[in-house]
Amino acid sequence: MSALPWRAVGLALLAMCIFAAGWTANGWRKDAEIDRMKTASAQADLASADAALGDLRQAGETIRTKAEEFNASQATLTAKVDQAVKEFRNAKKPLPVDCRPDDFRVRKLSDAVDAAKQAAAAR
Repeated sequence: MSALPWRAVGLALLAMCIFAAGWTANGWRKDAEIDRMKTASAQADLASADAALGDLRQAGETIRTKAEEFNASQATLTAKVDQAVKEFRNAKKPLPVDCRPDDFRVRKLSDAVDAAKQAAAAR
C-alpha cells in the first residue's frame, strides 16, 4: 500500500473539489447575470408595450373625436341639402329649360355647393 502516493491523490481530490466548487459558484453567478438580463429585457418590453398602448389610446380618442365631428358636419350638411331641395321643389316659378335661374336659386345652389366643398375638405 505504500506504492500509492496518498499525498498526490489527496491533493488531486482537493484540487478537484476546489475546481467543482469554483465551477458551481461561477454557474450561480452566470445564472444570476442571465436572470438580471431577462428582467431588464422584460422591463424594456413592458415599457415599449405601455408606450404603444398609450399611442393606441390616443389614436382611438382622435378617431372618436373626428368621427363625432364628421357625424355633426354630415347632419348639418344633410339638413342644408334637404332644405335646398325643399326650396327648389317648392319654388313658385318653375325654371324654363332655356332660361337662367334667378338670383335666389343661384345663391341657394351656391350655398349648397360651398357646404358640400367644406364637408369634403374637412375629411
